[in-house]
Amino acid sequence: MFKIFATICFLSVGASETTLCFKSEVPLSFKTDVECVIARDSVVNYMHDDLVERDTTILFECRKLVETIEL
Repeated sequence: MFKIFATICFLSVGASETTLCFKSEVPLSFKTDVECVIARDSVVNYMHDDLVERDTTILFECRKLVETIEL
């Protein structure tokens, strides 16, 4: 399974013009890397103009979910 993970950054916030970044994930899972990349690109295309207007950047990346085993 693959998921889209995102790092969202607000550029030049406040008087000190600090960049604030947060990590998140899109609440969807995909069976293949190709499905994930297609969905990621669709989200990027949909949001791009609005994010530029708001001086906001988001890095989207598809990653394979790693199973963990509790010991």
